Amino acid sequence: MALNFITEYLNNFPPPAQVAFARALNTWANALNSAVEVQVSAIWGVELPGDLTAICIPNLIENFPNAPVRDTWYPSSLADKVAGQDLQPNEPDLAVFFGNNPTWYTGAGNPPANQIDLESVALHELCHGLGFVGPFWLQGGWPYIGSYGNQALIIHANAIVQGTGQQLGFQLPNLNNHPNVYGLHIQDLGGDHLTNPGRYPNNSTNLGAPLVSNNLFFDLNRHQVYAPNPFVPLISVDHLNDPNSLMRPSIGPGQRVRAVDHPVLQILNALGW
Repeated sequence: MALNFITEYLNNFPPPAQVAFARALNTWANALNSAVEVQVSAIWGVELPGDLTAICIPNLIENFPNAPVRDTWYPSSLADKVAGQDLQPNEPDLAVFFGNNPTWYTGAGNPPANQIDLESVALHELCHGLGFVGPFWLQGGWPYIGSYGNQALIIHANAIVQGTGQQLGFQLPNLNNHPNVYGLHIQDLGGDHLTNPGRYPNNSTNLGAPLVSNNLFFDLNRHQVYAPNPFVPLISVDHLNDPNSLMRPSIGPGQRVRAVDHPVLQILNALGW
């Protein structure tokens, strides 16, 4: 069984870029499996803040049929796999936005030194859409207040989408201070989970400190995640602290990462893939 994608290309997505995006989809199709198709929106040439070249926002659902953990957010693509049905049939499972600032390389060879490899970026962003994304948020000055399931994260994501002038195709929910399935696996240096309320109460300075500690890990085989100081929304904790991984925090011009490395696949499998 493979992972089957149905993709809608929007905002005049150029044919050569569609071909590069399809190669990334094919890599994921061969890496994971589900009996339910994954609906993808791919949006081209938008305005993104800061240094973002692209961003992927997953549709979210909790407390669905056969959900392994209650009151926990899952990407809808994974929830569909677990439930064995399309739980949101009229909505995409994830939306990928590509920025208008990069000079994109869409070929199958090595990208030139001044171009960003679209296939590599697409492979990376699709991974976020499939569940490699955390629910954590940080606010205030030191001592920082850390939280998960904070609605400020949804407000931040919606503001980015609004700035693109495009639509998600689905409505992000009120997170209700609930964790997500990826966040359940994040541990500190001593092995305590950040979603353990006895050690790290939600919306607390206790939780704020480890989010900028450079010492956070995904519990399976202790893969170190990216937790710099200062905290960067949608970047911190959502990547691996490994310069060779597909899920490193960034990719530069002339670089390519077109394979799913074993730690990333282990993490997705731990989520339920």
